[in-house]
Amino acid sequence: MPRCLRIIFATIFSAFVVLGCGRAPQEDTTLKEIEGLSSVKELGLVEFRIRKIIKANDVGEWYKIGDRKILFSCTAYLKAGVDMSSFRIEDVVYDREAGTVSISVPHASLLSINMPPSEIKLEYDQVSMLRSSFTAQERNLLLRQGEKQIRDSVPSLGILEKAEENARAFFVSLFSKMGFSSIEVIFK
Repeated sequence: MPRCLRIIFATIFSAFVVLGCGRAPQEDTTLKEIEGLSSVKELGLVEFRIRKIIKANDVGEWYKIGDRKILFSCTAYLKAGVDMSSFRIEDVVYDREAGTVSISVPHASLLSINMPPSEIKLEYDQVSMLRSSFTAQERNLLLRQGEKQIRDSVPSLGILEKAEENARAFFVSLFSKMGFSSIEVIFK
C-alpha cells in the first residue's frame, strides 16, 4: 500500500477512534464516526508522476527569416481522489443489526497538478540569427499548454480508475473496522 494512502488511513482512523471513545451506545458511535467523514474535504487516494516533453517550432511568418525551436522536459505530479466537499450524512445508509452499510460518494476526480519549477528543464533552444529568442511570456505559455495537455490526457492514464479502486478499498476497510459485514460503495 502506498505511503500516502497509509497516512490517510491512519489519520482518518485516528479521528474516528477519538470521536468514538467514551460513547456508550453503539448506534451513537456509528453516527459520530460517519459524521467525521463530513469533516474530510477531499481524499487524496493516488498520485502519479508524469514526465512531459514540451516542444515548439516557430517558423515564423513569410516576412520573418529563420526559425526558432525550443524543447522543455518537466515532471508533473497528479493527485486524484474523491472530493468529499459535497458529502452529506444522508449519503450513508446503514443497518447496524443487519451489519449492512451503503455509502454514496462522488466519482474520483483530479484534485491537483503540480509542476515544480525545479523540475522544469530547458533541453534545447535554437534561434536563427535574424530572429529573437523566446520571451519569458512565450515560455510560460508553452508550459501552460503542456499542463493543459496533461489535464486532457487524464482519462486515458487510468488515474481516476485507480483512485476509485482505492476509495472502494478505503471505505470497505473503514466500515469493516466499524463492524459492518456487507459494505456497498456507490459512485455518483
